[in-house]
Amino acid sequence: MPLPMFGQKQARAVKKITYTLAIAAGKGGVGKSTVAVNLARALRLMGFNVGIMDADVYGPSVRKMLPEDEMPIQKGEMLTPALCSGISMISMAYFQQGSAAAVVRAPIANGIVSQFINNVEWGALDYLLIDFPPGTGDIQLTLAQKGNLIGAVMVTTPQEIAIIDVRKAIHMFDLVRVPIIGVIENMSGYYHKESDETFYLFGQGGGEKLAVECGAPFLGRIPIDPELSLRGDQGLSIFAGKKDSHCSSADAFFEIAKKIHEHTQSLEANQADCMIKKIIQNDKATFTIEWSDGVILDYSLSDLQKRCPCAKCMDASTGKRMIDETSIDLNVRAKKIMNVGRYALRIEFTTGCSSGIYDFNILRNDL
Repeated sequence: MPLPMFGQKQARAVKKITYTLAIAAGKGGVGKSTVAVNLARALRLMGFNVGIMDADVYGPSVRKMLPEDEMPIQKGEMLTPALCSGISMISMAYFQQGSAAAVVRAPIANGIVSQFINNVEWGALDYLLIDFPPGTGDIQLTLAQKGNLIGAVMVTTPQEIAIIDVRKAIHMFDLVRVPIIGVIENMSGYYHKESDETFYLFGQGGGEKLAVECGAPFLGRIPIDPELSLRGDQGLSIFAGKKDSHCSSADAFFEIAKKIHEHTQSLEANQADCMIKKIIQNDKATFTIEWSDGVILDYSLSDLQKRCPCAKCMDASTGKRMIDETSIDLNVRAKKIMNVGRYALRIEFTTGCSSGIYDFNILRNDL
């Protein structure tokens, strides 16, 4: 029996996750979920505590490739994830009946994803991999802005028709300031053992070209490996048993997982200077931010309201202010000050303005 979908109360899990990574493509059919599952398996074999969030509400497939040893447990509004070969996992697949379609409207799907972000007790994880659904819409933005991502790993196949959509997904991550950790080229080539040749059935070099375009590392190629497909269908690990050294996708995943770990650590070190360590409320009208590099800056809520970048306050196409700054009350207050991912703050003002997102770089350098 499927688990019941939990309620809408605002319970929130305690986060003990070191690195949260998006595994994304912007489109379906490139093997992104297969990549996510096998990267999780590789990282687990490297000694890390790993979890997967299958965020594809409409077409969850991770459960098939990573069957559970222990089902998820629901306690009130909170969930303990399933345990699958030592990997924690949550998926919409646990909340629907067999192969039944998830017939839900976008706002409900977005709410489910928000619950996956807030209501799952993952425990202590080194890596949480979020298997992003195809597209660049509301669900993807929710994951990017609320998922506390340190970066995104992009998956493509070599041909240009796949790269077109992956470029769009990279642009989305750029807009919300989620750095690209690297590019993986899946279905890269097929090794024919009898002739000792590799055939590039879908073209060659597309992943490297995309990496150069977006200024991100090229993480490696995953070959077309029938064993990878077979074991995925059976819910078995590609890392178990005998491997063909010429075309082993297992070796490729191990090498890519090592690179992801190295690049993630480097990215964390580079981000550290521009992260918020503490927010201190001085009085009703001002607050102070202590940044990770020791810089301490004071902010006036009325000044921030005057500079609000939301659509009601500023025309994004012209940069023109839509409100008269002299009309802003000096006694404006904040109802809430919230983190938006690892790149910005969102402030809900008592004036009713609640969607302005203040980039950390703007807060550090321009205000």
